[in-house]
Amino acid sequence: MILSFIIVEYYSISEILNCCSSIDKSTDSELKYEIIVSSNSVYPDEYKAELLSRYGNLKWIFNEKNGGFAYAMNCGLEKAIGDIFIIMNPDVKIKEGVNDMLCFLQSHLDVGIIAPRIVDINGKVQDSFRTFITPWNFLYRHLLRFLGHESYIKVNDEIQEIDWVIGAFMATSRSAYEKVGGLDDRYFMYCEDMDWCKRMHLQGYSVVYYPQAVIEYEGTRSARHSWKYAWIFMKSLFRYWTKFLW
Repeated sequence: MILSFIIVEYYSISEILNCCSSIDKSTDSELKYEIIVSSNSVYPDEYKAELLSRYGNLKWIFNEKNGGFAYAMNCGLEKAIGDIFIIMNPDVKIKEGVNDMLCFLQSHLDVGIIAPRIVDINGKVQDSFRTFITPWNFLYRHLLRFLGHESYIKVNDEIQEIDWVIGAFMATSRSAYEKVGGLDDRYFMYCEDMDWCKRMHLQGYSVVYYPQAVIEYEGTRSARHSWKYAWIFMKSLFRYWTKFLW
């Protein structure tokens, strides 16, 4: 089994190096793997040459533009040579159990995407797997938030099939990728992960939450705190609804 880790970089070299260190420490020494860094930073040629020279153990892809998360991920996926593809954010740290999760994926050919439990830096379980967003449950959730109700995160220790998982850390097999295709790069940011999971379901695959594997990821929740990102999120959400509901 060969693993391909694909990480999007956008002016985040220090995070990339920490992420790569986490991969090196957590991955079984008997496994072969590559780390692909798909950069949307549009660096000057001199700096690109410096990165290639200093970090030649990584496979660098320097994209011509900042086309968004899905665009950068697809550029990396197209170059991946592995049997299993893992897409991950640069500020993720692998904690435990990911090797077992990937073995589970390899032995269950009906699984299209698998994802771990996500905790923050304090070990608190994060809201990482969800039901598909519809206009109705979207309005209901935000009404509850407006009324002051905190989101309840169910801590579940069972391996289970789910609707979709956030794209901070997702794994898929080469065969599923080749059948379903990559992420839809018409989303600049947000909802590309839900879209990918939806398309996996439509092609007969399941999406699985595997809580015995754990990663650390804080997440910015930027759409909650910025009108700019909230607007980007709503554009992506309407694109998703138009594509699958209307």
